[in-house]
Amino acid sequence: MPSKSSSIWLPRVMFESALIVVSILVALGLDEWREDREVQETIQHALNRFLSEIQRNQVKVEGNMPFNQGLRMVMAQHYRNSDIESVDEFVNMIETYDAVILQATAWETALATGALAKMDYDLVSALSLTYNLQSRYQALNRDDMAELTSPQNLAGDKLDLAVRNSIRYLDTVIRMEAELSDTYNLAHAVVLDAVTLMNEDLNATTEIQAGMVAPE
Repeated sequence: MPSKSSSIWLPRVMFESALIVVSILVALGLDEWREDREVQETIQHALNRFLSEIQRNQVKVEGNMPFNQGLRMVMAQHYRNSDIESVDEFVNMIETYDAVILQATAWETALATGALAKMDYDLVSALSLTYNLQSRYQALNRDDMAELTSPQNLAGDKLDLAVRNSIRYLDTVIRMEAELSDTYNLAHAVVLDAVTLMNEDLNATTEIQAGMVAPE
């Protein structure tokens, strides 16, 4: 049979212990909520950067498409007429092509900060497709143009072949620019949906934490 003294302090000790346990659980829950909130804000910032960068790159690509298509038509016309008379004339024509410089800062930053690892798989897949295609386009502009205008490919007896290769090159450029434009549209829609959902989640979480609405 418990003594009188123990019957007095035991309930108090149990109550205080329960309060300590509850306090610890609440503190852990708040820490977890803060961490989740920080992760969501990091992802939201990254998504906004993606939206801005994709839009800028798309404007550059689509702004260059009409000129490249026109240059391809001009080169094809000269090739049919066989009226490019010198290497210098050919080089002056093909060097009017102005390669687009596209940005990938948002992708590189998201990789470096680990934000990509916290994003939805379908979202990351769409972004990966976009930036991989963009990287291939940049490589095409850099490497293939350098090869096209290299001295060994511009000898006088190879001029006709150089013109034909330039047309093939421009065909590839135009095709990739059209593909990039479509891919930018898709990526923009996917990222915009993710931003909308993220904003809704953040607003709902803020309201719940503020006690404005009760969690279900």
